[in-house]
Amino acid sequence: MLEKIRDIMTRYVDVEPEEIKEDSKLAEELGLTSFAVMSMMGDFEEEFGITVDESELTDIYTVKDIMNYIEKKQG
Repeated sequence: MLEKIRDIMTRYVDVEPEEIKEDSKLAEELGLTSFAVMSMMGDFEEEFGITVDESELTDIYTVKDIMNYIEKKQG
């Protein structure tokens, strides 16, 4: 799953995929804006077959948070 997430995230950040770690902070370390995170989550919806509820994204700060969210949504 991390590889797929990295592939998608590199469309939004100017870092090499291997620099994206599970504990990477989306805003502070990767420079993602809230708009970029929303756009990226749309890509995750398509890639992982989930539906993202915008109100649930307030607790997503790291790559690991994204992984946990996707796993929870996939049930």
